Amino acid sequence: MINLIDAVGQVLEGRADYYDVRVLDVTGTVIETRKGEVTKAISGKESGACVRVLSGGAWGFATTPDISESAISKAADRAAKVARGISEGIRDRARLAPVKAIRDEATMPMKRSFIDAHVEDKLDLLTSAYDAVKKYDFVVNAMVNYKDAYIEQQFRSSEGSSVLTRTPRVLWTIEIIGKKDDRIQSVRRRIGKTMGLEAFDGDKHLQEADAAVASVVALLNGRAPPSGPMPVIADPGLVGVFAHEAVGHASEGDLVSTGNSCFEGMIGKEIGNATVTIKDDATVPGQFGSYIYDDEGVRTRPKVLINKGILSDYILNRESAARLEMEPNGGARAESYHGRPLVRMSNTFIESGDAAFSEMLEGIKSGVYVKGSRGGQVNTSQGFFQFNAQEAYLIENGEITRPLRDVSLSGSTLDILKMIDLVGKDGELGHAGLCGKGQWVPVDDGGPHIRISQCVVGGQ
Repeated sequence: MINLIDAVGQVLEGRADYYDVRVLDVTGTVIETRKGEVTKAISGKESGACVRVLSGGAWGFATTPDISESAISKAADRAAKVARGISEGIRDRARLAPVKAIRDEATMPMKRSFIDAHVEDKLDLLTSAYDAVKKYDFVVNAMVNYKDAYIEQQFRSSEGSSVLTRTPRVLWTIEIIGKKDDRIQSVRRRIGKTMGLEAFDGDKHLQEADAAVASVVALLNGRAPPSGPMPVIADPGLVGVFAHEAVGHASEGDLVSTGNSCFEGMIGKEIGNATVTIKDDATVPGQFGSYIYDDEGVRTRPKVLINKGILSDYILNRESAARLEMEPNGGARAESYHGRPLVRMSNTFIESGDAAFSEMLEGIKSGVYVKGSRGGQVNTSQGFFQFNAQEAYLIENGEITRPLRDVSLSGSTLDILKMIDLVGKDGELGHAGLCGKGQWVPVDDGGPHIRISQCVVGGQ
């Protein structure tokens, strides 16, 4: 890579204020099944490189699947031409917050390597899960998928940074569709980790399959929910979605710096109950959104977005950090060599408190207990959200009673943060997913149970 960066430097001499090169080598497997039958099985390796050029306040970006010195030099030339063409017509010119040049090599551990594992062992993670759910007559379809990837990335910049990272990731997904009379419901569960096959130790995939079946049963027997403002208890799955969607996206520095976040200009201000602390932390070992260096070669660090109710930090890349006059904190991520780094979350969660679950139920005459998520939407600029719970139950006189179906929650992010009056002591991460923002990146979220004194509940 030293010769490569010299070659790129020669191509870009006098044409770039800054440039960086990423070279990726990805080894992976994808297996998909439906009703126990394999519908896709792919194993192989993909390599590629990209060059990012900053010139005159404008970005140029080019990629190539050929990682030879000649091909990457040609990509650098294309990127420089793009930057030059754009720079002539822009008003808002990009700049980068300063960072120290880093030379390092970092590997995320993998105790049970999936690279050397037989494909039959990986397939068993799917077929055994299907065998566990097919015996139920209400299960009309089940899709179980597996994906692993071992990513080696070399990063070099014109500032002298040189970082080599190795990252293993596995993702297992089950989706069950159940039917009772004319009612159809579906449930999805995932296991996603930044590690090897040890992610499935203890037959965790079978535990998730059983939990998915139980959720389908509750949904098929659920009644229509009540509607209107009422107390709500949210489980770690839905709490994580709130932390990610409503708080995490609003904390992304590119949205903040361009006026598209309800958190703009609110650093140091009290925006939530003092019981609420929310973090985005890529340093948590083994979680699906974990990494050591971001795709700008910046070492990541824990980001305390909300500290005891006070907005304390944003998620930043170098460009948004410069715009906001803050320090970069390792929040730049790209899906692959095909995309340039964007401001993205990692593992986003509400920190545990000291409340017991029984304490949360006390005093609720009529409310709803919601579990998991089946999607939703959020408007970061106005601060409004609407989430659909995967599973829900009615709370009556301090007790969880009958199951509900098709429950949604909506409200203002800033209002809900102030109405969280109890935070549980049972915090957990492990709700893996893929976050889309033009590109897909692995993320995780979670937290403890929380109680919201009042939230708008309705049917989907």
